[in-house]
Amino acid sequence: MAKIGSLLISKGYITPEQLDIALKEAHKTDEIIGKTLLRLKLVTQEQLLEALSEQLGLKFYPNLKDIYVAPEVISAIPVKFVLHYKFMPLKIKDKVLTIAISNPWEVWPAEDLKLHYGYDVERVLAPDEEIMALIKKYYGMGADTVDKIIAQDATVVTQKAKREDIEDLEKGAQDVSVIQLVNQVLSEAVTSRATDVHIEQYRDTVKIRYRIDGLLYDVPMPEQIKYLYQAIISRVKIISNLDVVERRLPQDGRAIIKIEDKQVDLRISIIPSLYGENVVIRILPVHLLFRLENLGLSPEDMKKIGEIIEKPHGIIFLTGPTGSGKTTTLYTCLTKLNKEDVKIITIEDPIEYEIKGIMQIQIKPEIGFTFANALRSILRHDPDIMMVGEVRDLETAELAIQTALTGHLIFSSLHTNDAASGATRLLDIGIEPYLIASSVNAFISQRLVRLICPDCKEERVNKEGLPGYFRHVKLYHGRGCEKCKMIGYRDRIAIYEILVIDDDIRELIINKATASQIEKRAKEKGFKTLLDSGIEKIKAGLTTPEEVLRVVELVD
Repeated sequence: MAKIGSLLISKGYITPEQLDIALKEAHKTDEIIGKTLLRLKLVTQEQLLEALSEQLGLKFYPNLKDIYVAPEVISAIPVKFVLHYKFMPLKIKDKVLTIAISNPWEVWPAEDLKLHYGYDVERVLAPDEEIMALIKKYYGMGADTVDKIIAQDATVVTQKAKREDIEDLEKGAQDVSVIQLVNQVLSEAVTSRATDVHIEQYRDTVKIRYRIDGLLYDVPMPEQIKYLYQAIISRVKIISNLDVVERRLPQDGRAIIKIEDKQVDLRISIIPSLYGENVVIRILPVHLLFRLENLGLSPEDMKKIGEIIEKPHGIIFLTGPTGSGKTTTLYTCLTKLNKEDVKIITIEDPIEYEIKGIMQIQIKPEIGFTFANALRSILRHDPDIMMVGEVRDLETAELAIQTALTGHLIFSSLHTNDAASGATRLLDIGIEPYLIASSVNAFISQRLVRLICPDCKEERVNKEGLPGYFRHVKLYHGRGCEKCKMIGYRDRIAIYEILVIDDDIRELIINKATASQIEKRAKEKGFKTLLDSGIEKIKAGLTTPEEVLRVVELVD
């Protein structure tokens, strides 16, 4: 049998000199040479396992992602056993259990599997990361924690339908294992770049989903988590200072927690549903750098927005559906204008990010402190620039317009499908056309599209099913890799359409023109639509046609 050091040298992974250093160190510590090489970072685990597979005659799987494990295999081997020895059962055939291990020197897993479950064991080698990823996929995230809680307190299974009093709820929520489980869910969400965590209860199951780059993805969880659902909800309520016993009414709260040396701001919303309370946790970084250069604007659009926001008065409306990045764009514009000689006040619901040097106000409709009431009050605080989170009604719209006409620069948002519909939306609310024409500087509409993962980006060959004009354009897509979790996309960028209100558009607004008429006239003057902006991103190799068409309607 070839020695492991010789095999590693023959593969070019280490030099003879490095092997000598490792042998001397292993002699001092009485350690296996393979472990010493890993500890000294002379080889990677994958390189060592590849050499060991040749030495020991074992199969080596550098990647386990595409391996399917049957449900009967998972049910045959308990999670506590799997996690204790850190192996992954792969298949059972004729009382032979195939397991993936990363430490071939450890013999106890095979011995104990034979003793406790009667299986002969066939071993294959795989890296730690691959084994743990497969355990998480098939046994569920936090499976070991859930298993420990239920093992410690078997009565938790029978208490599902009972209505605990506040002491029981708080006791369960403060249990170390429950705290650990909630921390695991939040930590994994932050690691996965999730913006939201959805915790949902149904008749016979509990679902946890992460929103990553705008889309929801199921998180594999152990089935027994349904017995801990109330304890999890109570824990979330405690960290956000909400009423633990109240289950009939919606509740909103916030918390700042530390995960992996990062401070994270959580916005918690809890609402009662048919089978119990459902939770959505919005994850916001406490410190975020807002720069126009980071928004994905073309040089032409960057110049246009720069000119719009430097005007001394008027209103700039951001339009688009919820989750299209309007707030980020608004904060970026305010940050650009945030100087010592300017007073900026915002009215928000909720305040999503804290910006130093800007006075931010949270409205409270339940006590009568609305956007309109707040806007009346802050005028006495001598602001130069204001942001009104959203124009929802006639009163707020009228006050914002009157404020703009008296020499203030106002930023706000509207829920419309495109920029040209902004004027018609204000008309629908009840604003007179001449007031819109004289106060609004621009309507800016935006959407967020996912970026192709740069680590697995490749040229696309198959263009079937795409609109004709995409077939003659060089296209790219993401093959799927570890960095993007095999999705092919990573991170998002905005696409924009910027409708500047000039004399021609003002005339159309005064004459109560339709959105299509306004858009047609703007296009004649070089206006670029959301689709145009998306096509620019496709041609630049940043995103795909499918992604743009997911958020923008294709117009013939």
